Amino acid sequence: MLYLDIPAAQLQRDTMAAALRGAAATMTAEEVMSVLSNAAVDLPGRDDLLEETVASYDVADAVRGAALGALARTAPARAVTAARNVRDTGEQVVLAALTVLGRLGEPSDMETVAGLAGAPETSRVVVARADFARTLLAHRFGLRGQDEPAPLALLSDPGPTGYTFVSRQTGATHASLVLAAARDWVPEISAETHVVLDITCGEQPTHLVLRRDLLDAQSHNHLLSAPAVLGYGVSTNSENGTLGVALLFLYQPAANGVVLRATRTTGEPVYAGTMEQAADSGLSADLYAVRRPGAPACRIRGLVSGTGLEVFGRSTRTAAVPKRVPERRPEGDPSDDFVQRPEPHQGKPPSAEDT
Repeated sequence: MLYLDIPAAQLQRDTMAAALRGAAATMTAEEVMSVLSNAAVDLPGRDDLLEETVASYDVADAVRGAALGALARTAPARAVTAARNVRDTGEQVVLAALTVLGRLGEPSDMETVAGLAGAPETSRVVVARADFARTLLAHRFGLRGQDEPAPLALLSDPGPTGYTFVSRQTGATHASLVLAAARDWVPEISAETHVVLDITCGEQPTHLVLRRDLLDAQSHNHLLSAPAVLGYGVSTNSENGTLGVALLFLYQPAANGVVLRATRTTGEPVYAGTMEQAADSGLSADLYAVRRPGAPACRIRGLVSGTGLEVFGRSTRTAAVPKRVPERRPEGDPSDDFVQRPEPHQGKPPSAEDT
């Protein structure tokens, strides 16, 4: 979200409440939400107003959903309570509630998640978000007995034509900024529980916030005995220039070894691969890019050894799979409003190994 700087004189509670209902002449709901979502702004009564907005049926669903997302940043416990109390089927509200419960809820919220996605008119988007909320709860709390994820089509190794990247330790000052950004999504993160590494892939730096448990053989053996969230990818939001969590690294034991995936915060898989025990009680992880429109071929390797944690790999500079662009169907066409047309392929065509 783009954070706007609005004069304090306009930020009166009644004015903001009216704007959130679309009934103010001086401000829009989007402008008010840009302020309420910014945790850096000290605004008395903010959390009360957000909570009331989530529960108000005379406010647009998109605004109510945004209010719940903002409340998750400013008052996580209140956001969980508000998500549990969602009773309507407004899609934007339900999606926000599922996201909050997945990242901040308790194992007992599995039932609430099922209820939110159980309406007959539930869309595929809501069903997918509910599935990911259950996945996230299982990984956060190490819940065994979960279904194994379906196999994914992966792109092949970029080979020698790709450019390489290697992680480096982050300085203490910058690491504290990265951890603060991660806490906006995961309140319990700290320098005691996670280590920060920097990777520059092309021109875009990415910060890996990984569990310190991985560095100790005894601890990581216990950690890897059940589903777990191993860490997060933090990067700069191109819209507002702020740091935020962009990827989750999820580990799950499976019948044929283990499954390691990096997903977006809404559940879409970006990388997938495996992790296994290495020499000297270390760990070795191998991830490849998931085949999807616009994805460059990429291979990421992670090694834990007696000398510490290292992440390195190789990636192409162009998309290995053409991007898709929306195209409106003719008026009166009963199918979806938009279809996806592949863009002309700009890079090296995918090899047969990619198909």
